[in-house]
Amino acid sequence: MENFQDKLNELKNQIKGRKIQTDTSGILLFKDFLSKMEEWNNVIGFPQDWLNKISRQHDLLNIVGIIAPDLLKNVISLNDFRNNNPQNGDTFNLSSARSLDAGLIHALFCWDFFKNNSVFDKFKNLPNPYDSIKALYITGHYVDKSEPTKITIDSKFDVKKQTDFRLPSLDYAFLDYIDSVCERNGGSAGIPNQEKTNQLWEEFQKKKSN
Repeated sequence: MENFQDKLNELKNQIKGRKIQTDTSGILLFKDFLSKMEEWNNVIGFPQDWLNKISRQHDLLNIVGIIAPDLLKNVISLNDFRNNNPQNGDTFNLSSARSLDAGLIHALFCWDFFKNNSVFDKFKNLPNPYDSIKALYITGHYVDKSEPTKITIDSKFDVKKQTDFRLPSLDYAFLDYIDSVCERNGGSAGIPNQEKTNQLWEEFQKKKSN
């Protein structure tokens, strides 16, 4: 049985603290995740209407479970993972039925455990589906509410279920830069589109090289 508690402790130790004022990079990280999952979906075919079903069927967030469900016999179930010790002071909430936190973190750990299994060899040209999710949690964001029509990041912003957005980099300094120049007071104003995000990446690289 793979040790999920060790993985959870490791993740907690990497988290930089909850971002209270800025949630822009968290929104973009989740959009990046949806885009990468869509790329996988186009190759292997997820359950029909996957994008809307994930708000209720959190096991559909787990690529390992979709492709090789037998591998999950070697890990703690998602339901048991939800019964982890109370999340006192943590940025995420594993026990919330509406939150995607447990499903996403469970899927991330399963991927880390099994990504080198031979069953995934034929998918090596596809992107790591969970690198943006790991960055989302490490940078202090969380996914606290899910409904068929919307997903809420950091209790503040509903993410449009867009599947064609990619971050040019997951560099933590770049994510902080996005938050520093895209501060908002609620609503969607200030959320950069793909073109603007690419421009921000160019600006960040120039500042970094100076």
